[in-house]
Amino acid sequence: MKKLILLFLFAGMLSCQHKTDPQNLLKETNATINQIQQHLLPDKRDRYFEISASYEANQLVLKGRTDFEVLKDSVLNALKTKKINVIDSIKLLPDPIFKNKKAITRLSVANLRAKPKHSAELVTQTLMGMPLTLLDKRNGFYLVKTPENYYAWIDAAGLKILEDNDYKKAMQKNKIIITALCGNALQEPNEHALPVSDYVMNDVFDLVNRFDDFAQIQYPDGRQAYINIEDYLNFDQFQSMNNFIEPADLIDLAKEFLGRPYLWGGTSSKGMDCSGFTKTVYAQFGFLLPRDASQQAKIGKAIQLEEDFSNLQPGDLLFFGRKEHGQNKITHVAIHINNGQIIHATGEVKIESLNPNDADYNKYRHQSLLAARRVLSYYPQNLLSIYQ
Repeated sequence: MKKLILLFLFAGMLSCQHKTDPQNLLKETNATINQIQQHLLPDKRDRYFEISASYEANQLVLKGRTDFEVLKDSVLNALKTKKINVIDSIKLLPDPIFKNKKAITRLSVANLRAKPKHSAELVTQTLMGMPLTLLDKRNGFYLVKTPENYYAWIDAAGLKILEDNDYKKAMQKNKIIITALCGNALQEPNEHALPVSDYVMNDVFDLVNRFDDFAQIQYPDGRQAYINIEDYLNFDQFQSMNNFIEPADLIDLAKEFLGRPYLWGGTSSKGMDCSGFTKTVYAQFGFLLPRDASQQAKIGKAIQLEEDFSNLQPGDLLFFGRKEHGQNKITHVAIHINNGQIIHATGEVKIESLNPNDADYNKYRHQSLLAARRVLSYYPQNLLSIYQ
């Protein structure tokens, strides 16, 4: 009987040791964080959430940052229910220093990275004049949210920070959008003048004045320059032009990018990845598409894929990838031209075919085709609304 009692006491000691062992608690805490994140935020791109647990001075501390307060509270409540005591050092975004502040992109193309350092992965880009929501600052970089709700870090040189009142005034100015693939903004209204900067398609400037061959423009930071009058439209002209879009118009523009280099994270005419290409083309017709191919695969109208591609129209988005656990894992997007012919960014912007009878047939792409979506008439032309 004495031996039996000792065994029970020993087992109880082991159980208590397991529950209070620092490494076990740390493991359980981080597992709880991950479980709640997967439940409330299955797509990490939808909100900013960077939280983890660690030990400091023998105390379990939660550190990181998020703009998703509900998720933060859910983590703390779950740990409290499990009787896991933690110190809450989570930073809720946006940082109070950015109260009543907004930012505007001040470069023709600004690079946004996964982490606040120049060597970090390029995940996306923003264009001149694009508004940004400020969330945090670290190491000379700003954590921002783009108009399509994409989170990334931008170098301080890439943006102009304004007080709310100044930002509202900036948004009310007479704006133009660049329609040329690229060009130089000049110091004087003279084609031989030195540049102030370059510009690319879909950049947005303020219009100051207009002359015979040049327009005087202003940057978000107050600089001024001159551009060719054939390289832009004012917002009213741009909107009127895009009231009636023919599918063939999309293809004509897409073909102007032929040979442009592929750039992972690129979303401009200087260089683009697959979804950056579709995003750039559609922006010229007034559409602000989501950033990634897998996000673009959720917009517009789903189109049933037929073997002969007869139900597709020019401009439809085609999505490629593989099946994982019965779900589509989208890794690539292209624009359909006609009869299975596509134009897409892969190495460079090029035309290929999904039709085995064509000389430019790409068997790999054909076999990995998963879905098609129609944007025209089934997704709002929402680009200009972000400048209001």
